[in-house]
Amino acid sequence: MFIVETHDLTKRYSGKAVVDHVNMHIPEGSIYGFVGENGSGKTTIMRLLTGIARPSSGSFEMFGVKNTDPGIYAKRKEISAIVETVSLVPTMTALDNIKFQEIYLGIKLTPERRQELLKVVHLDEVGKKKVRNFSLGMRQRMGIALALMNNPKFMLLDEPMNGLDPQGIAELRDLLIEINREQGITILISSHILSELEKIATYYGFISHGKIIEELTVEELQDKCRKSTTIKFADIEQAYKVLKELNVQDFKTFPNGDVKIFDDLDIGEFVSKLHDKKLKILSINSTDESVEEYYLNLVNGGKKE
Repeated sequence: MFIVETHDLTKRYSGKAVVDHVNMHIPEGSIYGFVGENGSGKTTIMRLLTGIARPSSGSFEMFGVKNTDPGIYAKRKEISAIVETVSLVPTMTALDNIKFQEIYLGIKLTPERRQELLKVVHLDEVGKKKVRNFSLGMRQRMGIALALMNNPKFMLLDEPMNGLDPQGIAELRDLLIEINREQGITILISSHILSELEKIATYYGFISHGKIIEELTVEELQDKCRKSTTIKFADIEQAYKVLKELNVQDFKTFPNGDVKIFDDLDIGEFVSKLHDKKLKILSINSTDESVEEYYLNLVNGGKKE
């Protein structure tokens, strides 16, 4: 089941499609890693889903309810979001920020529930400390506490790791895994820190220039980011022909002369065969492709055979 499913979702500003016929699927219970360059449309999609912006065309369903259905307003009460910035009052304490948010949401929490929220985000010892004295990591976790006030089933987080130091990133990462697993909250998270995103995401959506390029599970991504051997050749066209002659099945060629081979090779024997074919090798190395490399290859990548 999908928490969110979009159908040719499009948003134009001044005639330009910032989100361009997007078909997106966010599985229930997943941590959906949303990957894309600045200006790719990630934040705009979050604004569309939360109702901050309206689609120019296309549609989406949330919890099975279409965005044009009046029932979508009730369903949006089951989501929370931190889009672009965390809204905190720096001159107030952590507890007072929760009370202030209660007024905004029109709800009333018990003192026990307020303390529970701070405990979930590991800020229960600093509830009476003013937010202006919080580190950036603590502020981000405080933002998560506010986002949990309405007991959401779906949470949208736009670049929550931006600017955090390694400790802050680790704390936020562990917190998101915890609330996903223990509270069953589906999370849509965008981040430029892909090395961290690949530690928590269970599903991925890659977007570029307003278009979804690919969606896949973490297992599918791990299979694609498998070990490879990269060889730089002096003559890429000759290399292409020789690789075909040697029955290499799975490889990509790149304009700079690199060839990334995914077949399981006996490197010594293979290089000997290349020398026999009079191919000049400039360099050779074995690597495991990261999520970042995979995304860059999707956007700018070579020719896959």
